[in-house]
Formats: sequence, C-alpha cells, structure tokens
Amino acid sequence: MRLITKSVPMNFNLFLVSCTHWGSKFHHQSGWENLIDMMDSQYAGIPASANYLVHHGDAIEAIDIFDKRWSLQGCEPGGIIPQLDNSVEMLEPLKKKIVTLLQGNHEQLLEARYGNVTAWVSKELEVPYGTYTSVISYVSKKDGSLLFKQFATHGFGVLQSSADDIKRRNSNRELSLKRKLKNKVGDAFLMTMGHTHKLIISKPEPELFIYGTDDKLKQMYTYTAPNAPYIPPDLRWYINVGAFFKMYGNNLVDHDFNKPEEGVSSSYAERAGYDPIELGFAVVMVRDGVIVDIRKEVVD
Repeated sequence: MRLITKSVPMNFNLFLVSCTHWGSKFHHQSGWENLIDMMDSQYAGIPASANYLVHHGDAIEAIDIFDKRWSLQGCEPGGIIPQLDNSVEMLEPLKKKIVTLLQGNHEQLLEARYGNVTAWVSKELEVPYGTYTSVISYVSKKDGSLLFKQFATHGFGVLQSSADDIKRRNSNRELSLKRKLKNKVGDAFLMTMGHTHKLIISKPEPELFIYGTDDKLKQMYTYTAPNAPYIPPDLRWYINVGAFFKMYGNNLVDHDFNKPEEGVSSSYAERAGYDPIELGFAVVMVRDGVIVDIRKEVVD
C-alpha cells in the first residue's frame, strides 16, 4: 500500500478508471478517446485544469504467449514491450492530471519475467506509482487542510448475483462491493476498486434517529464529516469504476484463415460466460471540498 497526498482546489472532478487493457484487440479505444476529450474540456462547470485521474490498474493486457489466455486473434502482436509503450503513449496526454497509477492483477503476473511494469510506466510518465492499493488524502491548495481520503485498490473477486429480479441483482452487487471494501480502512470517505469491469456506484445511506431535548423529541439523520478519523461504513461512497474491455469482437462473416492475426476471436470474458456490462468510468464531483455527486459515464 502507498499513502499519497494530493493538493487540489476546492472545486474539482476526479475521474476514476480501470482495466484499459492496452494490447488487447478488445480494448475500447474510442471510449478512451472520449475520456481524454472530457478531461481536456470543462466538465460539469469545472475547467479542465481541475480534472484529475486515478487509474486502478490492468492498464495493459499483460498477456504473452506463455499465458493460457493468449490468442493470436485476441492479443496485439509484438508481446509485452509494445503494450507498455502503448500505455505510456495513451496516458501521456493526461500525465499532469494523474493522481496515481495502480498495479493490476494482469501486470502483477508479469513480475517474475519482466519485473514491475506498472512502476516502470509510472516512472516514464513521472506520476506516483500507487502499488496495488493506495490511500489518497485530498488536501486544500488554499490552506493544506484535509478534505477527504480515498481508499483505491485494483480489486479482487467477482461481483455476481443470480437473483431473478434486476433490482435485487443490482442491490446484491452494491452490497457485495460494500462488503469487500468497508473493513479495509476506517477513515476513507470514498472507497473505490476496479478489476470486475463493473460500473457500480453506491451512495452513502444516512439513517434516521430520534433524540431528545429538555422538552421534546426531535429527529435527525446520521452524519459524518468527510475528513473524520473514522467514517461509519454506511456513510461512505463505494465505487466499482468500470472498464474499457469489450466482451465481444467483430462479427466476422468471411474469416480468412490464411491471415488469422487479422481476425478477432472470442474474448476470455465471453468464454467465461459473463453477462454484458456497461463500459465506461465514474466521475466524482467535488464542490466546496465536499463530494456532491458521482456520475457514471458510459461509453458506446
């Protein structure tokens, strides 16, 4: 884990991304270009200079010919080094906005043969390397006071539900996300992860309670200061930040078997039987130092 302090204005946007999988033919390049356009423009009334990014890992596909998931149709040619070069090229336009770059499970599996490739990319870009998990303290540029903390991890496990009703499935996934993250640290107002490719936002849930004064009973809702030393789990934001990895390739009618590298095969996500997901990312909107909303940005 790495502890990071980021100085920010009182009004800013925090773009949360993961699982770009550069080096895979299933990477959603036009979706990534949409994100760059958003970050280089005014977003929700905030200038581009106050847009920031946390990348939650699996920046590259990190699959070579020794990996059981490798396929000629699914992986870009050239191996791991071109993937790393491509990730640097894709992140270069945003490097001044990057808070940290986390290591994903895909990159971690390369360490025995290639070393820590995420640390290498971070060094090339001159951005903080966040290891697999970071706790980020956002502090005011004006006076250095703590606004809130973010627990950011690449993630682990799955967020599946077999419930027969869509509302229940969505609720189950939110609860599963909360269960995964809530006990990791106690002082993070914002808890985020990638890995599952899901785009899920779980808002704080204040609870009604009754209290008494000298002569009457009153009602109030539970509340926490975003920068408190302990944030009750029900009063935090939990985000699964989405992905840029397509499940399905092109619909090939006339496959040229003499040129297999020009085709696209079934992805490992398709072969695993996963359901369709929303591709995209989340944007945290901070106004006057407080998180006021978090938006899903779904890319076509």
